[in-house]
Amino acid sequence: MRPQRVCTSDPLGPDEIEMIESIFRRELQLRALPLKSEEAEMLAARLIGAYQSGIRDAAGLTAVAERM
Repeated sequence: MRPQRVCTSDPLGPDEIEMIESIFRRELQLRALPLKSEEAEMLAARLIGAYQSGIRDAAGLTAVAERM
């Protein structure tokens, strides 16, 4: 059996977007990645996906970003 992933399509509010964006921009800066790059798109998608799958705190999302 495959494990089920819980995914929610609840809209992200301003506080959630601000938290994800802060982590995203910090990671871009640490990696010296341009905002308009394939890597940046992948990072953004990974962070949003992680949030929607249940990782709702900054420490958890940062850990997800670091594992990329």
